[in-house]
Amino acid sequence: TEVGVINHHGAYAQLVVVPGNAIHVIPDNLDMKTASLAEPLAVVLRALRRIRNRLTAHNKVAVIGAGPIGNLCVQVLSSEGYNVSVFDKNEDRLKLLENKVQKTSAELVDLGEFDTIVEATGSKQILEQISRESNTDSTILLLGFPYGDLNYNFEDLVGKEKVIIGSVGADSEDFSQALKILPTLDTASFIENIFPLKDYEKAWDAQKSSKYLKIILKP
Repeated sequence: TEVGVINHHGAYAQLVVVPGNAIHVIPDNLDMKTASLAEPLAVVLRALRRIRNRLTAHNKVAVIGAGPIGNLCVQVLSSEGYNVSVFDKNEDRLKLLENKVQKTSAELVDLGEFDTIVEATGSKQILEQISRESNTDSTILLLGFPYGDLNYNFEDLVGKEKVIIGSVGADSEDFSQALKILPTLDTASFIENIFPLKDYEKAWDAQKSSKYLKIILKP
């Protein structure tokens, strides 16, 4: 069961019933628009928890995809002092992060230089490239959907001692942490495009255009 996804109404239903221990109080210093980012940030925080034992201070990290999840992932890792590079074909999305990272690039190259690679696009082709070009003892965190079927030689996984970790969703502790750190992140580009609920078709078209980082519907 997952709210809004699997067998449970989401936030645009007329009524939503959830257990009381799933409720989080929005802090006074957080406006409602920014608070709407708690879920994607919580997803990022849980994913990073899953690779914490593989992250060290000297790690070079590549984040592939500068959409909402990739952007938040970059901001969290950079705020913690990691050497982060971000890759995306969308130059506008890269510009949002250029002052927060070591490098931005529209071309996916030199993957062998990184200790940790975060895949946040869901592209089958990109995952295949990561599988081929990632370095020995690298950590590969998969946050994208959907990848589909891949032909992969697992001898390479064993021989080069790579670690591949998938992550989806978030736990209660991740939502609590997300609400705490949201005010410290740059979220302006996430909340600047707001459509009334009656214009949901226009909002959907805007989201599919990839011109905007995120679209918010306002009931």
